[in-house]
Amino acid sequence: MQLKSSFQTMIEHPESNSLDRDCKWIRPEFHPIDGIGEEALWRLEGLIVAIGFIDNEQHCIIGSGVMIAPGLCLTATHVIEETKEKHPLLYTFPSDSCMRIWTPQDFSAQQKVSLELLPFQKPEPKYSDVGVLSYSPFSKFKDNDDYLFAPIEVSVPKIGERLWSTGYREILNDGVPTISFFITSGLVTEQYLEGRGGHINGPCIEVAMQALGGMSGGPVFNAEGRVVGVISSCLEGQDDSKGPTYVSLVWTSLLSTVHSPWPEGHWPEEVAGIQTASNGEGARLLGKARFDEHGSFRVKFPEQSSDSMLSVLKSAGVELRNDDYEFSDFAYENFEEFLEEEGLKYLSVAEKSIFERALMKKDYSETLKLFNCFDAYIMEGLEDLSIESVSLLDDGNLGINALFDMRIVFLRLQISKVEHEYHKHEITSVGSLHNQEQDEDNVYYDHYARPFYRVNFKYNVQSGECDDIRFQLLSMKV
Repeated sequence: MQLKSSFQTMIEHPESNSLDRDCKWIRPEFHPIDGIGEEALWRLEGLIVAIGFIDNEQHCIIGSGVMIAPGLCLTATHVIEETKEKHPLLYTFPSDSCMRIWTPQDFSAQQKVSLELLPFQKPEPKYSDVGVLSYSPFSKFKDNDDYLFAPIEVSVPKIGERLWSTGYREILNDGVPTISFFITSGLVTEQYLEGRGGHINGPCIEVAMQALGGMSGGPVFNAEGRVVGVISSCLEGQDDSKGPTYVSLVWTSLLSTVHSPWPEGHWPEEVAGIQTASNGEGARLLGKARFDEHGSFRVKFPEQSSDSMLSVLKSAGVELRNDDYEFSDFAYENFEEFLEEEGLKYLSVAEKSIFERALMKKDYSETLKLFNCFDAYIMEGLEDLSIESVSLLDDGNLGINALFDMRIVFLRLQISKVEHEYHKHEITSVGSLHNQEQDEDNVYYDHYARPFYRVNFKYNVQSGECDDIRFQLLSMKV
């Protein structure tokens, strides 16, 4: 492997295991341009990590990562799995004349995480493709530059929100393997908070940006320069710059811990993690996570104040009524009717698997799963509308993450006559099923539900209308 500059590579063992220089947390600034571009290896001054191994005396780069605290790196699980039974190394480039080489120490990712993000949700265990990696210096460094780290944010990037990613890639230059550094950018197109089928089981998003092999595990930044996830997979060989690229969100890595002997005395009992308190400075995080008494993984997102949301409205050109105006007033005036209508519609069009997972566990929940929900009507409408965050999107409109529920909804349930006859005993034992009707082929019932939703949607500043709603999660008290 060759580098596009010459670096000091003489191996000298470190004189001590202590932290030998200052640490700084930086939030990189990027330009809002679609596509991918090659940059100098040292563009972010040692913040981004190239992950590889030595094979037949050749250095091979297979993935990327990001420094998040002294002795702690964030990367993708599948990248680390590729280094098993090899001699892995980490490389960082703080300047045009220096390369640092690090030795990986320990890696941890939550193997099974049950995410619970809504009341009464029945979470399912998921495997995670994001984790934390500890490291120590492989040799003495010749530079005197500070160690740089990136802050982390627990978030659900909105549809239409711009994100950036960075990472390394080994390419052939006149037949010689050469390492290059890339920055790419694009807009979020889909959200998969319960995983993407059998492809990515943890919470992830789809981004319309190009990425290359070797960039896997590389950090994904939001507009504030905070890391919100890492690259899990991408579709190479596309003719345009739109990807897609799939990004695992950082949530499930927050409670992972690793053995971290470096820096000496920095981590209590040499155990490090994103939420672990250190004896010096640890990872910087907006939001947090915990396991509840049932073992479910609960996430707390950073709170955006009403004043902050109102400032986003002003920057989008929305005129506010008066100085006492609260964002909650704006939300109910402009979002309530839309969310109520779309929430009701979703109950009858959601896939049966979503409907089944959404049901709060009751003695009769399995019986309700025999039915299809083909319609719903409201007795008492939307309440407890909570706007989690508001962002100004590239197109000048607003991206909004919200929680809400509808107090009393009746589900119109359908089952074939054949199935009804076969399960007649279980169905007739459910006293909450009522208004039975039938036609030539099917039997129908009504059943009470209180649905809870987590959604993302857009607010068109010019028209004053909402659209492009995405249902992230649904749970129902029945």
